[in-house]
Amino acid sequence: MKISQIEIFLQICQCGSIAEAARKLNKSRTTVSAALSTFEDDLGVQLLKRSGNKVQPTDIGEAINNDCERLLMIASDIQNRCSQHLDGVESALRIARDDTLPELLWRQLVQQMSERFPNTSISIYVAPPPELEQMVQQNIIDVAYSLLPGDHRVSRVNHHELGQVRMMSVARKAHPLSRLRKVSSSDLERYTEIALAYVDDESLKAATPRSSNFIALPFYEHLRDAVLDGAGWSYVPALLINDHLREGTITVLKHSKAMNWQPYGEIVDSNTQRGAVISWLSDQLETYLLEANR
Repeated sequence: MKISQIEIFLQICQCGSIAEAARKLNKSRTTVSAALSTFEDDLGVQLLKRSGNKVQPTDIGEAINNDCERLLMIASDIQNRCSQHLDGVESALRIARDDTLPELLWRQLVQQMSERFPNTSISIYVAPPPELEQMVQQNIIDVAYSLLPGDHRVSRVNHHELGQVRMMSVARKAHPLSRLRKVSSSDLERYTEIALAYVDDESLKAATPRSSNFIALPFYEHLRDAVLDGAGWSYVPALLINDHLREGTITVLKHSKAMNWQPYGEIVDSNTQRGAVISWLSDQLETYLLEANR
């Protein structure tokens, strides 16, 4: 049994005619008829009833039609996966990311990846930035996308900067810090900070809080929402709060270090061979950051 025989059988069933199937397959009628006869001989059953120029499936021919369709799709998947492998496209990819960039962007990227790389199995996990280097080093994931740490201490892990993200210290408009004409470091320490939470090898921690009084949450979107709820002030990516800043719901604190830029990029193991999917995704993120920062 050959894939070409299955294709011919299905085409004949669809057309209801050997001559029409031969025309669509760009083969001679003799070739198509001979392939069908060989297919039937191999299986030991009659798949089609012939009546003049017309044919129709027998009971067994009708019964195996769906299975033949599945075999054809599986064969196509196998060929496409092997072709992708030769072209440097990953057959499976494990991605982790933080939520520095808007969720809508990632939804669009997932859709585009599914269309551009239909035979690549892709898993995406969201985690706080401090956890991602360790996940790469421990081979839990293949690549991470996040704000890049300033203290790069994890061995065998490479950083590839894709752009810059503006970070801002903000509070709700009605918060006491928002009413100050000038905010000092001691002012920040006086009020509850909404800090980033992460898990390391030892415990659950807050990532470098400036205040001794803090609430630690795992994602920047959670930090933003806590600020909107008036729970405290926080240090968050501007890309997640621009609409609220324009509306005046959130204000940037008048502190000397209220705004700065942090690098955002790709984190991979130093031995990783960057395939087509990683290269494409990194290019898309780099382009987005360039456009967003204009």
